[in-house]
Amino acid sequence: MSKRSTYRCHRRDGFTLLEVLTATMMFAVIMGVLYTVFSAALKLRETAYEAFEKDLPKDYVVEIIRRDLANIMLPTGILAGPMVGEMKEEGNFRRDYLKIHTASGIIGDRKPWGDVQRIEYYLEQAEDSKNQKASVGQNLVRATTRNLLAPIEEDPETENLLQDVQSLQITYYYGQDWLDSWDSATRQSDPTDSTTLPLAIKVRIDFLPPETGKRETLPIELVVPIVTTMITPKQEQTSTSGGTSGGTSGRTSGGTSGGTPGGTSGGTSGGKK
Repeated sequence: MSKRSTYRCHRRDGFTLLEVLTATMMFAVIMGVLYTVFSAALKLRETAYEAFEKDLPKDYVVEIIRRDLANIMLPTGILAGPMVGEMKEEGNFRRDYLKIHTASGIIGDRKPWGDVQRIEYYLEQAEDSKNQKASVGQNLVRATTRNLLAPIEEDPETENLLQDVQSLQITYYYGQDWLDSWDSATRQSDPTDSTTLPLAIKVRIDFLPPETGKRETLPIELVVPIVTTMITPKQEQTSTSGGTSGGTSGRTSGGTSGGTPGGTSGGTSGGKK
């Protein structure tokens, strides 16, 4: 075998330095692209998870408020009480208050009360911001009283539904316009007003502006229609007068037409015989 053939065989057994550098560069470029794609996917996943985790409590709170308002009770009876909605303003923001009696309670073994409960919604300043400015943000509080027949008034169970709330606005639809406050006790004492509950209740919750680089929290707004069966004094008076007149006229006409002629004719004929 010649020296030239031996040289060629040695060249076929490995790669040149240029080929190794080219392969290394291509591998580095591919790894860089894969890292960029993987990093972007992880970042997108974290953003979506944060958004989902942030919106999940909002959906839960909306469902709680909707259920409480949809099962609102008429302010009459032993367990029911007046519905009070107060408009409160602090600076340029609304901090409204609402108290209702609703049948949204869950009956269980540990809480042997009925489904009727008293609910209060209001804003309360967070404990970590009491010594700071008033615009830091407040908590949306839901206070629940289950035992309505207790001889001594018990303290309600409070639950912080939302944080960093800037304003709470509650309005009440009255057929033609939205009112900023509502008091069923005042309406019951007014003989010219027979509506003790509004036709619908609208709740709007605004949050603090976001910090730099964070996503804005959209406000919550929901409208809940109030469906109740109410009998106005005029309807009750009309039904009573209609039933009285119908029963009286029926008994009078039936007794006169049936009893008097028959009795008179029968007695007269029997006496003559």
